[in-house]
Amino acid sequence: MLDGITWFRQSSVRIKRDGIELHVDPWGVTEASESDYILITHPHYDNFSEDDIARARGPNTVVVAPASMRKQLEQVDHLLRPGDMIQLAGVDILAVPAYNISKRFHPPENEWLGYVFTLGDITYYHAGDTDLLESMSEIRCDVAFLPCEGHYTMGPEDAARAAEACEARLVIPVHWGGPVGSREDAEKVKALFPGEVEVLDPGMPS
Repeated sequence: MLDGITWFRQSSVRIKRDGIELHVDPWGVTEASESDYILITHPHYDNFSEDDIARARGPNTVVVAPASMRKQLEQVDHLLRPGDMIQLAGVDILAVPAYNISKRFHPPENEWLGYVFTLGDITYYHAGDTDLLESMSEIRCDVAFLPCEGHYTMGPEDAARAAEACEARLVIPVHWGGPVGSREDAEKVKALFPGEVEVLDPGMPS
């Protein structure tokens, strides 16, 4: 399940599987490519880097983003709200909620997103920047990318609970090692979640 996964930094993930390349929130991308799909979760600088999007984008790249980002994206193929689902060539994509409950960095009214998507026989859940949500119990996935730094997003304890809620077979902690959050937070997810957890090094393919 780790095959083809690269975590660059914060929430930036690239997956290469079954001849498809998909980026979520490209930031700190180390080489130019022509991705098949780019999924944007929300417009914060560490999730919406126009320079990195350009590095990962080719003439046929399909870009997916929250509907609330309509004015910020001149060229976008699909604008989604939580609960929307689209079926594209080689990938099915479900938009899911991503927001804070007791802090205001990611308010629910903005309808920013996480994504559940399937490539080949693997279903991935990228939670976006979020707290632990009841709706996560409705998600089923093989691989979950979960934030864990505890200031702007949920911390390691809730990340472990989120992993249990969505019944992830493999968890990859993300959104650590930046302005807040450390490898210790990611390792704590590994200690708390009884299933498999892989703590990746930034920019290194698995």
